[in-house]
Amino acid sequence: MTKLILATECFPYGRGERSFILPELVRLRQHYDITILSHATRQQREEGVCDGLPEGIKVLCPGRPELSGADKIRALFRFLLDKEGRSELREILRSGSDVRERLYQSVAFYAQAVADEKKLCGSGVLSGREQCIYYSFWYTYFCYSMTRVKRRFPAVRMVTRMHGVDLYHERIPGGRQPFRHQMEEKLDAMVFACEYGADYYGTYVKAAKTDDAKMHVCRLGTERPLRQMPVGGDGCLQLLSCSNAIPLKRIPLIIDGLAQIEDLKIHWTHIGDGEQLQELQRYAGEKLGRKNNIEYTFAGFVRDVPAYYGNHQVDCFITTSKTEGGCPVSIQEAMSCGIPVIGTDVGGITEMIADNGILLSADPDAGEISAAIRKILTQKGSQLQDMKCAACRKWQAEFDSSTVFQDMLTVLRNL
Repeated sequence: MTKLILATECFPYGRGERSFILPELVRLRQHYDITILSHATRQQREEGVCDGLPEGIKVLCPGRPELSGADKIRALFRFLLDKEGRSELREILRSGSDVRERLYQSVAFYAQAVADEKKLCGSGVLSGREQCIYYSFWYTYFCYSMTRVKRRFPAVRMVTRMHGVDLYHERIPGGRQPFRHQMEEKLDAMVFACEYGADYYGTYVKAAKTDDAKMHVCRLGTERPLRQMPVGGDGCLQLLSCSNAIPLKRIPLIIDGLAQIEDLKIHWTHIGDGEQLQELQRYAGEKLGRKNNIEYTFAGFVRDVPAYYGNHQVDCFITTSKTEGGCPVSIQEAMSCGIPVIGTDVGGITEMIADNGILLSADPDAGEISAAIRKILTQKGSQLQDMKCAACRKWQAEFDSSTVFQDMLTVLRNL
């Protein structure tokens, strides 16, 4: 059985990657001898290994590189002496903007990769005596470190996924992702979670000499739901959002939209925590606290969202995200249960919403959001049932993990 090394940010520790990785990992285990190379921090490791990890999977955790000021200075000199570092510097200088910030980002990225390279070589995970695929779940510093190690292990095949923060230039300070051309030259395959991501990379990032045949779209999927959501009653209508409480998700827009609704009784629940949670709670109290027709709950982090759908009524799912790298798992989970979706026209969300919900503009205002919520929640009879059925059909055709996994398996086998 071919060995597969899955490099992750923190999985199987922490909680951020579980819903993305686990459905695919369960199926990968049937075809590969898997070792997870986790870059979890000490704090994440203390949270313990997540539940549901398939038997027989080995876990190594070199951890995330911790760099001192002296390490960064040494990395700068090494960067300038390295052929790939000098190539990176030339690209930055040719870009002509934010040179200082872009150089800082590239040197920091390089320093992390070099530190991880040393840990990777010392881990013993690569022997050079066996068939091996290195699968980086993110297009980040530990992907670059492996492209460097590959010089000593040329038989190793390499594939990486890309999502959002590791794909789009505008998602990082300086507006430029580091070392992309150096990595793609050595990669055997690059995998995108949606068509939008692949198109973006091909247009704004990929080197002209890189073969388009390396690029593949393999969506992440979710498991079959516990139940199909019934049609709600005539009482309080249930609206749900699920995301980290961070500015990128623009959750205050949902609050502003609800504040304009006077004629419907709605209970809005938000699942997820994060840096903005306390501010959101304060803002919701200010805007919605005196409205007799609107109730709200901040449920915080919920480990098993599909189980939540199995025990709670949800009439509509909403997201107002500013950008998305792929097709959000949170929307997939809602669609699988037959829940209509409201989402912004950004990233992979555009590919997910047709007859199964309402696609907002990329930058909606409160009035547009209010109108969409009202339209979904006041539908009756066959119109509502058609939308619910469309959600199920689209999930089954494009996001059922048992189906979409075959695309990724094909990419790996072709390596």
